[in-house]
Amino acid sequence: MSLICYLTRVHFADRVLEDALAEELSRHGIARALIVTDEEEADSDGLDRVVCTLPPDVDHTIFIAGRGGGAGADRLRVAELLADAGCDGILGFGGMAALDLARLVSGALLPLVTIPTRTETIGIGPLGRDAFGQVGQHARLPSAILCDATLTTGAGPLATAAGGMDALIHCLECFLSTAFNPPADGIALDGLRRVAAHLEAAVQDGADLSARRELLAAALNAGLASEKGFGGIEAASHGLEAVSRSRHGVLHGALLSEILNFNSPAVSDRFHLIRMALELPARADPAERLSVLAERIGLPLRLSEIGIGPDVLPCAARRAAESPANRTNPRHATALDYERMMRAIL
Repeated sequence: MSLICYLTRVHFADRVLEDALAEELSRHGIARALIVTDEEEADSDGLDRVVCTLPPDVDHTIFIAGRGGGAGADRLRVAELLADAGCDGILGFGGMAALDLARLVSGALLPLVTIPTRTETIGIGPLGRDAFGQVGQHARLPSAILCDATLTTGAGPLATAAGGMDALIHCLECFLSTAFNPPADGIALDGLRRVAAHLEAAVQDGADLSARRELLAAALNAGLASEKGFGGIEAASHGLEAVSRSRHGVLHGALLSEILNFNSPAVSDRFHLIRMALELPARADPAERLSVLAERIGLPLRLSEIGIGPDVLPCAARRAAESPANRTNPRHATALDYERMMRAIL
């Protein structure tokens, strides 16, 4: 088992859930845990594993996000449960919605352990969207994260493709962002290499534990590198999520080529390192090659294929320009720029 202490404690190994959960509960004095999960994990074997792994002297209450009322209602209900059940710690188990909610409600005092089950997030970077619809907001870091690839094998091909593309784009944009952070650059490039090499295999064979492990490692890298900031692809995804029900990583697949080409004049001198990470020839176009990868794993390359029409683009573009991710985009992008790019891929 590897214990990584960079920003927070990260346990990374197959079946690390059984190896490290009791240790972290004891370390943080958690005797009554609130388990925050989501609909996709509510009846899963993974949730059963979490409950069975709890020490006999640790009580628990389970909250399932997304069962009515929206994110705001979830947040209020979790706060009530924490008080009513006398919980002294939180376990976030599942995908982005569960982990973000757990981070938001843990506050400054309650210890928080997160257990990701999909490769779209590991619960370190900026939040996806909070209870008030805002994006890019930072919340507290978890006290510990348990990265166990055996918990990710239940994700289907589309969820795997979207989650893997999410990790890929986060690594790519962290590397290209305007902030200066050499350690984050190295972490982002390593994550980019891992996800590009193994994403297709993980989509094709959900039981390929080696590929799943590499995707989880790439998601970890993306979370650690996110301290540096993201860019226009993330900003545009935030804008489109606010006006549609589209999945984050699916949007990334459609947006990447147009926005990467827009940013190219400002960062083309860094493309040689990206080509090395992606194992591309010296003159290859990273935007074109990544679009080919997105198409091969079943992600749409046009917004219309996702159900997004032209009427929502002005609002989405304004939100993209206002997103915190736009502040570290390598080239200044206005709402008009975002709207033009979105229309180009309708």
